[in-house]
Amino acid sequence: MPLDIQPDRIYGHARYTALYDLELGSFCEDLPFYRRHLPAHPCTILELGCGSGRVSRALAADGHRLTGIDLSFPMLAAAELGASAPAPHYACMDMTALAFRATFSAIIAPYNTLNLLIRPEGLRSCLTQVRHLLAENGILLLQLYIPDEELRGLEGKKRFQFQIFDRADGSKIIKEILKSMEPQSCLVDIIERYRLRFRKNQPNEDWEYTYQILGYGFEQWQAIFTEQGFCLEAAYGDYALAPFVPTEHTTLLLVLKKAPGRPQ
Repeated sequence: MPLDIQPDRIYGHARYTALYDLELGSFCEDLPFYRRHLPAHPCTILELGCGSGRVSRALAADGHRLTGIDLSFPMLAAAELGASAPAPHYACMDMTALAFRATFSAIIAPYNTLNLLIRPEGLRSCLTQVRHLLAENGILLLQLYIPDEELRGLEGKKRFQFQIFDRADGSKIIKEILKSMEPQSCLVDIIERYRLRFRKNQPNEDWEYTYQILGYGFEQWQAIFTEQGFCLEAAYGDYALAPFVPTEHTTLLLVLKKAPGRPQ
């Protein structure tokens, strides 16, 4: 990894975009969740944390009118490059400072995007603006990560996982993930390491990405959404849309609408 790039800043680097797409570029297991709950007729959708555009492109191909935002220029460039008609509109924007005048029929936050808002004021600011930007009968669809009891029970010790990606040219990318969660903390510390190996006529490369995510449980998330003026319509624990069970699931897929009787 270049010496001038800090481990917590590589999200905005083109290399990380390529590594991200290697793992998630063809991922589609979550799409039935969005398609099931979005209006059947074409509607306007805002995607928070669109990354390289895999969800927005798929939903645009269904006929919806997509706007996707992200903080990474390389991610947005990849999204634009991969788009085909009807192409989503992409913008570099912070999801805690949404600069839109129009409302949306649906707002989505796929693949643990809201977990990245680790400061309570940032999370509340985002949800306040999301509620304001939702049309009267609009819907909020999102996926959250819920830490499992084993991780909580490690009391700050790191849990190690790895995955190996075989490339067509014979090279390999080894992804290592270290997660830890301090007792009584609501934050999960994550270290992602990417080791690029066996590349013909190219040196090995090592990249590291360190960040934190919010590790709330189901009841904490539900309380926040209620406080911010949303009501829960459905909660699923996996991509097969089984009902969420706190002791069994670390994936939480939520369907939310604006609670009635609360001013914008």
